[in-house]
Amino acid sequence: MNKDLRAQILDIALNTLQNILPDRLIKKELMKVNFKKYNNIFVVGAGKGASKMAEATEKLLTDRIKAGHINIPEEEKTPAIKHIKFSHSSHPLPNNNGVKGAKKILQIANNAKKGDLVIGLISGGGSALMPLPVDHITLKEKVKTTHELLKCGANIHEINTIRKHLSQVKGGFLAKAAYPADVLVLVISDVLGDYLSVIASGPFAPDNSTFKHALAILRKYKILNKVPVSVKKYLSESKIETPKKGNVCFKKVKHIILANHETAAKEAYKIAKAKKMNPKILDTQFEGECRKKAVELIKKLKGKNNLFILSGETTVKIKGTGKGGRNQEFVLAAINEISKNPSKYYDFVILSIGTDGVDGMCPVKTAGAIATKKTLIKAKKLKLNIQEYLNNNDSYHFLKKTGDLIITGPTGTNLGDLTIINFYLPVF
Repeated sequence: MNKDLRAQILDIALNTLQNILPDRLIKKELMKVNFKKYNNIFVVGAGKGASKMAEATEKLLTDRIKAGHINIPEEEKTPAIKHIKFSHSSHPLPNNNGVKGAKKILQIANNAKKGDLVIGLISGGGSALMPLPVDHITLKEKVKTTHELLKCGANIHEINTIRKHLSQVKGGFLAKAAYPADVLVLVISDVLGDYLSVIASGPFAPDNSTFKHALAILRKYKILNKVPVSVKKYLSESKIETPKKGNVCFKKVKHIILANHETAAKEAYKIAKAKKMNPKILDTQFEGECRKKAVELIKKLKGKNNLFILSGETTVKIKGTGKGGRNQEFVLAAINEISKNPSKYYDFVILSIGTDGVDGMCPVKTAGAIATKKTLIKAKKLKLNIQEYLNNNDSYHFLKKTGDLIITGPTGTNLGDLTIINFYLPVF
């Protein structure tokens, strides 16, 4: 293998992360707004990109901001903001700091009046980072429910349907609180299709799902009797539905998508093109169970000498007790497939990362992994059984032993996952 190929592909991924940070995107949109017509400006938000978004917003508006509050990941550095306050919260399972911050966000939205502007800064991760359960449900009970949904392999649409129906701020309730003020929602999307009601569980968007849908999801994954009794009871009996399309509160709400999965893929393509690496965007809506998708792709791409780029968000079915995330498991499943018939493959580089820098729940915050032929050689030398690690959902410890983890720390954005695959074939 070209010894620089691994480094070049890693460089493409890391430079992509730098080029999709939200501060540039925010400034471009806010410069279009006539802020002079508003009496007061409020800023609220949550998500893995909220910190950088808030910094850019405050830099432009400074003391025009009457009040503001955002919820950001607990490992995020203290943002350079003064007028906008913040709470460190946890992801993917929420904590009490998130609840306290969400209460402040709701209070600010409620204080907005006609003639005011509420700026919403929303990005992926916002659901977990901004928890405010309904009065009938405790945070502990909501955490238990979220854990069951993550474990069973439910997709983000399904998970957030449940979250919306257990929340005081999601599913359009923040829009209802802010009415009749104008609302401008700036969104960094980590959801395939950019569904506004799904991104961070749509705090400012109409929700077309119902309690019946929420119960159907729990039945589908056979976890209705695994969630707390209070959750089952509330979803079965509550009459307080999320605000729907046509509700007057949405007439003064405008959403703008700043970036999405496609943004990450296009940026990676541009960087690879400049390196003359023959890139091809294969998919910007990449989804499904990660290990199945890995096998399908390896079989599909063998013998093709492009640098293939994919973006999207897969899922993991957790059956073992190991550590890892969907990107790490994707890489491990891919090299497992290659190891079954290595003669068909000359050389390869497989990279997959979460653009937020956090893949699953690991002992150390890990973005994802990058593997090559040397990974298989090292695994054989260390007597590591790939299938056993897959069976235990323990991609993290396997890839740590082979030295193939990618650790970036939180990136300040969240555009889903970025995957790059390159096969190098022998020349005869």
